Amino acid sequence: MVKVLPVYLQVVDTLWPHMRGLPGVIITIDGRDGVGKTTLGRYLAWYFNVSLIETDLYLIPALDHYIYLDDQINRIIERRVSAPLPVIVEGVAILEIMKRINRTPHFRIYATNPEQSGSKLMDQRLTAYEAAYHPATSADMVIKIEL
Repeated sequence: MVKVLPVYLQVVDTLWPHMRGLPGVIITIDGRDGVGKTTLGRYLAWYFNVSLIETDLYLIPALDHYIYLDDQINRIIERRVSAPLPVIVEGVAILEIMKRINRTPHFRIYATNPEQSGSKLMDQRLTAYEAAYHPATSADMVIKIEL
């Protein structure tokens, strides 16, 4: 039997009015690498029967930084919201991506996990991102994912 984390149910309850009342909305899930953003996003996409964009799938790793295929991410978002259907977009530094593609999320989730063990390379980049964008304090909902 699949175990659903209690925090997932809290997110469902909070998102329900946004997902059912406003077609074409963009929900983002942000957080450091390894906290469980993708797993949460997959659960929410399944639960609400909507699309999930996993931005890691549009990522080209370079030597000391990452390059996202912003145009492809934006194209998928456009297809969903113009349908009009809700879409969930998850990834590290998601507010930075959304700014580059000139999109404003309707609801922002920031996920943490005390057992997270991200990479040292990402740690430096994410510290700079957090200082610039304040994703935890600007989020509509901050959750702690604990297994």
